[in-house]
Amino acid sequence: MKPLRAARPLVISTKSLVALVLSASPAVALGAGCGVADSVPSPSAGAYEGTDHEPTGTGAASSSAASSGAGPSGGGAAGPGASSGAGRAEVIGTVVSRHDVVRIIALGDTGEGNLAQNQVADRMSEKCVEVGGCHAVMMNGDNFYDHGVVDTSDAQWGPKFEQPYDRPGLNGLPFYAVLGNHDHGPSSSGARQAQIDYSQLPVGDGPGMRLTGKWHMPASYYDVRVGDVHLFGIDTVDFTSDDQARDMSARVAASDATWKIVFGHHPRFTSGAHASDNPSLGASGMFAMQQAIYCGADMYMAGHDHNLEFIDKGRDESCPSTYFAISGAGSKTRAVSPSVPTERGQLFFTDKTEGFAYLRFEGRNLLFEFIDKQGVVIFTTTMAK
Repeated sequence: MKPLRAARPLVISTKSLVALVLSASPAVALGAGCGVADSVPSPSAGAYEGTDHEPTGTGAASSSAASSGAGPSGGGAAGPGASSGAGRAEVIGTVVSRHDVVRIIALGDTGEGNLAQNQVADRMSEKCVEVGGCHAVMMNGDNFYDHGVVDTSDAQWGPKFEQPYDRPGLNGLPFYAVLGNHDHGPSSSGARQAQIDYSQLPVGDGPGMRLTGKWHMPASYYDVRVGDVHLFGIDTVDFTSDDQARDMSARVAASDATWKIVFGHHPRFTSGAHASDNPSLGASGMFAMQQAIYCGADMYMAGHDHNLEFIDKGRDESCPSTYFAISGAGSKTRAVSPSVPTERGQLFFTDKTEGFAYLRFEGRNLLFEFIDKQGVVIFTTTMAK
């Protein structure tokens, strides 16, 4: 493990403080901000072409698995206003870049609306501005603490999603979200369909509208291709779904993308606090469902444990080419007992700071970084195919 660099003094931007204060008043809505339209692709689905910094919409959505690399289900790509419901996967579009570079942020367990979430959002924005624009954000579940949202007008949408990510480097980005155990399921009173339906709302500031088009969850499990990076979002709360395992594993197998990333809420391997209860879910079938999908992918990204962890490929002997990462410190951390064993193949772990993952894909090379809430790169590694 690489030693941590000395942390910089805590700097809280004015925007963080404003967002934090506004979080106490869900009725107050922030505007969309200034945006960086020349740095990132449009959040609407469909096919986009252009330079890495100035994409131009073609107006045509991908129409088949062959054209989009979207997997065996084919069919038209649903836009952000289309909802397929909870029971079937959906391809929501293809973002095509003339350059091979794709930059993606990944984080989870975000839904607190607290100071730490706003600090992490500031650092995400700064990173995207620094690198010339990002292309997407993956959200690894537990999007709203403690019990999800009940409908599309729930007061939590503003302070726990729209306001924290109203940042210059994030405005215009699609946020691809999956569900966590606090969003729906036996331990939550939240409505799964509410998070899916929010994707359908028109953008505006009136009743029945959403502030931005950032939020993307066309179904409880789905896939989307960003350039030559194919993302597969799964619902690990609904791990008994045979349809999900069959459908998504077929999509992974059929994709011709250079990079395939599966992301869900519950980890397969973890050195965090959930190392003690995760095996019980695995014994109930969750591990088999996860493995059926990620085994053909390059990485399985999860949240649930409120820490940052990277595990080398080879940890799952049945899937020797798959790396494992946990980015679940989007708004808080959870201290881990010294008695929790360290996962074999662990290359990095911290439960000391909130932060996020940054992934830069260029051809057959991937740069992976963990960045903390003060902007310090606390871990970096590279992968090649």
